[in-house]
Amino acid sequence: MKKISYGLRLYLFLSFLLDPIYFIYQLISVLRGKENPKRLWERWVTKQIKRPSGKLIWLHAASVGESLSLLPLIEKIAVDNPQVTILITSTTKTSAQIFGKILKKRIIHQMAPHDTFFVSKRFIKYWRPDIAVRVESEIWPRILLELNKKKVPSFLFNARFSKKSLKKIENQAGSAQLIFSLFNEIHVQENKTLEKLMNIGVPREKLALTGSLKDSAKKLVFDEHNMKQFLEAASKQNIWLAACTHAGEDEIVLKAHKKIGGILLIAPRHIERSKDIANLSRSMGLITQLRSEAPELRKDTVVYIADTMGEMGLWYSMVNIAFIGGSLVERGGHNPIEAAQLETFILHGPFTYNAEEKYHQLNSLGIAVQIENVDTLVDKLINLQNKNPKKEFKKANSFLQQNDTALITALDTIRSAI
Repeated sequence: MKKISYGLRLYLFLSFLLDPIYFIYQLISVLRGKENPKRLWERWVTKQIKRPSGKLIWLHAASVGESLSLLPLIEKIAVDNPQVTILITSTTKTSAQIFGKILKKRIIHQMAPHDTFFVSKRFIKYWRPDIAVRVESEIWPRILLELNKKKVPSFLFNARFSKKSLKKIENQAGSAQLIFSLFNEIHVQENKTLEKLMNIGVPREKLALTGSLKDSAKKLVFDEHNMKQFLEAASKQNIWLAACTHAGEDEIVLKAHKKIGGILLIAPRHIERSKDIANLSRSMGLITQLRSEAPELRKDTVVYIADTMGEMGLWYSMVNIAFIGGSLVERGGHNPIEAAQLETFILHGPFTYNAEEKYHQLNSLGIAVQIENVDTLVDKLINLQNKNPKKEFKKANSFLQQNDTALITALDTIRSAI
């Protein structure tokens, strides 16, 4: 075993003392509208709903992207194991809303507990999970140690780490080796993560190269009546989409839109930013409409902000071109497959390390292209609007087919463990 870093030692020591700090942080989050005050007690495991009898699988996803990747897995587990309870935890209000739509008998959602000594012990003692599954890079040392102490099988699915995280893993190899050793199995998305984990001493037999759970997701659905209604109101104007935008990207797409005209749809990654985006757009002299305030497109609207949940299929289906956010700022880019499956040509910035291989393949197939700034965004938009980019998708059909490898491997692992 390699040397454990002082950072991990300090974290584990502070986990005895952090409860008051987390409490203050949560109060601030409530004031900012990022936490639901009625669900704060779930974080502390102080007032829980009754645990159902029988076996329980605990699945944890941090935010929206990870939550969506879990939906096919939850659906399959529920069908395969109708007597087993599925406990889902997540950390954001938006992810809680996503899971809220699928709750039924024996599927429970709770806000994720804090990774402190006392809270982790209370959570594991109360819920008594038979299996614990975490998604992507959600690694909580204190909870993992508690699960290990109680001999609860733990799995990391869809594992993927940014360049920054991989560098940190390399620099703190001893601590990383200890933490990853607490998992019974780790399913990784790509070779880069597989090689890095092997290099720090994670045994190859614990690792499986499966691809992404997101690849098993079905095409996003949409209401055709809503689409036709929106397109009729648009009166044949050019419409393009800026999807999953982050702060720092909205100004770029708005400046580009002023130069090309038509209608711009903005679907921000975090819908709580929608009013700020609307204010920015209006300050630039653009007539702006929020969907939550007036769903039907007005005749004079040039910027339409999609500040509602669960409608990305609608937005992708009605445009030929979409910019995928998180890529002009250093967030690593968001999943481009949802757009490509609905034959939407993809524009993206240089920061795509979250799905680097997918972006590379889409670029090589001619259905995605990188932009750098306002000027290159304008150039690509004008060029693409003058031809039909959907023709390029015929040669990408095989690549865009649903791939269930990660889902099947995850299900087999859970079946064996349960």
